[in-house]
Amino acid sequence: MTAEQIAIIALSSAVVALGVMVIALALSRMRLLRRMKADAAYADKVLIRHGVRYSADDAVEKNGEINVSHAEGDFVLARGETYTAVRGGKLMPGTYTVLASGENAPTFKLRVGGRVRTYEHGDALVLGEGEEICAVSCAVILR
Repeated sequence: MTAEQIAIIALSSAVVALGVMVIALALSRMRLLRRMKADAAYADKVLIRHGVRYSADDAVEKNGEINVSHAEGDFVLARGETYTAVRGGKLMPGTYTVLASGENAPTFKLRVGGRVRTYEHGDALVLGEGEEICAVSCAVILR
């Protein structure tokens, strides 16, 4: 192999790598633009690291109306039942997006840490280790 052949192979490899990067960036930009055009509010997607729940994204509203859906990883709070956030348990400590379980009730009450507060569909909620939560007014979905 001559030095010219080696140079041609190295340059063509660099061009292919650059092409792959450009395609990946274009696809990422298209996804971002599509999400922005949907004009929807998004909850964070769910990621679990070391027994603590972090959120990653799903639509909360579509076309200005409440989007009530139950996705994998959601936790449903039954009305009047108290749950405790435990590391590695069913309800883990971390950030949640609270969703109304009914389309007719955009606001609802939750008891978190002994205090009752009114939440709206799509509000964020942070649960600490050992913190108790109870749905007071209706069933609520935690995403």
